[in-house]
Amino acid sequence: MMRTRGSRVGFTLLEVTVALVIGGMALVAAAALFNCLGQRAAAVERAGRRADRDANAERLLRALFENMDLRGDSASPPVAGDQQSVRFRAWCDEGRGWFAPCSVRLSIQQDAGLSFLQLELAGADTTTLVLRRGFREGRFRYLRNAREGAEWTDTWPRLVAPTAIAVIVERDTLLLLVWGGG
Repeated sequence: MMRTRGSRVGFTLLEVTVALVIGGMALVAAAALFNCLGQRAAAVERAGRRADRDANAERLLRALFENMDLRGDSASPPVAGDQQSVRFRAWCDEGRGWFAPCSVRLSIQQDAGLSFLQLELAGADTTTLVLRRGFREGRFRYLRNAREGAEWTDTWPRLVAPTAIAVIVERDTLLLLVWGGG
């Protein structure tokens, strides 16, 4: 009878030890899972911020192109540009419920081997915004003729506005239509 009681106590200690080991493994696994979920949540948050920033930049560019001032004169064309920058006049939202004339310069700049897309708005105040950063290749292209095969060019020195301007960043292309251009 002593032996049974002793073996029963030994078996109970073994059960407790196994339960503690299994419980410890479950706690370690749960901690690793929560850590992984926390890292994924941070990655999703960063991706969401990046998507918001890109969408807001695209919305701003489209609004500027929709409000482009195409009244050119012989001294300065309404749009001028090359592969690294484009300049034009537009009606910019002043934020107080009205629009005011401004000069717009959209350019691809270099910093530490990487490029960034910069927007400069010069009106009553000058504002500089970085719309996208961290890419290796970028350029602008100008649509000269949408009919007869879509003729694109790398520079725009003409007195009339192009039909569209393509902002090419690595493999992404944002096509911005110029209303009244062409």
